[in-house]
Amino acid sequence: MEHCRGRGADRARFGDTGLSMVVTALSMGITAILVALLLTTVLKGSSTSDTSINNAPGVAEARAIQAQQTLSTALASVATAASSGGYAGVSASSLSASEPSISFVDGPSTDATTVSVAVADGGGAGSVAAIAGGGSTGGGSVTLADRSADGTCWLVWKSAGSPTWYGAQTNVAGCTAPALASAPSPGPVSSTTIGWQEGSFPAT
Repeated sequence: MEHCRGRGADRARFGDTGLSMVVTALSMGITAILVALLLTTVLKGSSTSDTSINNAPGVAEARAIQAQQTLSTALASVATAASSGGYAGVSASSLSASEPSISFVDGPSTDATTVSVAVADGGGAGSVAAIAGGGSTGGGSVTLADRSADGTCWLVWKSAGSPTWYGAQTNVAGCTAPALASAPSPGPVSSTTIGWQEGSFPAT
């Protein structure tokens, strides 16, 4: 009789052990699901946070200021280079050598540290020269363009004896400086045309 009772107790203990294993397995499964849900929430939250930071007030202004400061530095380098041979004698390579913190190119600008440069030799619309080709040694004009991170193309135009003109165009993938033989005409900023104004950068 005692032998039978011992076997019954063993079976009961075995049943308890099996039940404990099932409960443990279920707990681990539920924990794994909760962890997965938590990670998904955290990752989505960080993505939303990045988006909200990019769209936060002041971010666009900061990006515009960065691009405009780059153009101001570039314009100072242009003025130094033009003092010896005129604006038409300026070249992208000489500007890069004098101001290595900025990449001067004759193609499009795709970021705030790359400045697109174009030169007109001052002999009229038919004699506009690209920066790579140089130009006459006197007079002329230079246009600089710089794309900020928000997609706005900022521009500066300068010629000997003329006021400095500032321009902008919104929502562009890349901005290339146009070679302008004469001062640009004032106008509003848009996504299809450059808006110019004399003396300071226009509002976007």
